[in-house]
Amino acid sequence: MSEDKTPGTGIGGAESRIDEQLVDVALAILDTGGVEALSIGAVAQRLGVDADAVHARVGSVKDLERAVIEHVLGAVALGPLADEGVEWTAAVIQFALGMRGRLFDHPAVAELIMSGPMDSPSADGPVAREITESLFVCLARGGLQSAIRAHGVYAVLVYVLGSIALEVAETDGKSPLPAESERIAARRVALRDVDPDRWPRTAAHLDEIAAWTSVDQFVWGLRVLLIGMTAT
Repeated sequence: MSEDKTPGTGIGGAESRIDEQLVDVALAILDTGGVEALSIGAVAQRLGVDADAVHARVGSVKDLERAVIEHVLGAVALGPLADEGVEWTAAVIQFALGMRGRLFDHPAVAELIMSGPMDSPSADGPVAREITESLFVCLARGGLQSAIRAHGVYAVLVYVLGSIALEVAETDGKSPLPAESERIAARRVALRDVDPDRWPRTAAHLDEIAAWTSVDQFVWGLRVLLIGMTAT
């Protein structure tokens, strides 16, 4: 998928079956109210129409959630994954940071993704398939053997989505998220009661633990994972 393709315009995703207005309204509700705020009734109220009219256009709230997921992830750039000019591990990291940034802009969508299967961002949606295929292409560019590529794509998806989920879980799940420095500071405060006699090694690394949700930690862990694939 090229960098400017999005579901509904380039690959016929769920968004193509649910009009853009409804997706935009649903995303706005998620951003301001979190996952619990999204319902057919909430969308209808925002639009000033009857709930039955919304039902007729979206089918179910699950269909609407999938359309929102595809809309959000469809904006994540995949081009570098297939670009021979971008070293393969750097390309995966670039993709992962793009996904992290996109989901940090819409943290409730990260929660929706994590309510489904871990083997893809949106179950079997077209965008998920494009992401998976692009990762396979990138790992093949890295010279990884076929079996390792299959394990590696899953490992990358689990790491990226899992890391994002853990970070979002420490917030209220609404946009905008607190700045990274604020999140780290809050984690450090929460760690102040760690008993150094009971957990001496943990207590010795409280500053590093507080920064586990930082972008530096995110990139460090992903780089180690990718390098480890080459040694398998």
